[in-house]
Amino acid sequence: MIWTYRVINNPVAKKKWLSFCLALIVLGFAYTGYKIYIGESLGKSLIVAAIFTLFVILYTITTLGKPRHYYIEGTYVYYKPFKTDLTKIDGFEVDEKNLIIKLKSKSLFAVKTLYFEDPEDIKEARRVIERIRSRW
Repeated sequence: MIWTYRVINNPVAKKKWLSFCLALIVLGFAYTGYKIYIGESLGKSLIVAAIFTLFVILYTITTLGKPRHYYIEGTYVYYKPFKTDLTKIDGFEVDEKNLIIKLKSKSLFAVKTLYFEDPEDIKEARRVIERIRSRW
């Protein structure tokens, strides 16, 4: 099974990425405030802060619209470099309202959350995961 989602279409993923990008902007302005406090030129510092903010905003727009792909092959679920053996997870929680499935895994490099943008995809993924877990 293969499915694609975009961050802009999933409320949980969108909140996570927007919070991360907002934190980057706040850190950038805090650093700018520190540089001004220690005596750097106000104009130069504000120009650098504006350029940094522009790049973070462009990164945010790109991140929100980029399609991301998951797939389940055999007993593994893959997302880019991460993979999780579905027979070794401790369980999973389905949140159809927020279009996510949380996998309970102890591995550091495992896929922990599956995001969806289509309610039909989450139902199909749930059936596939339940079928794999029932066999093992």
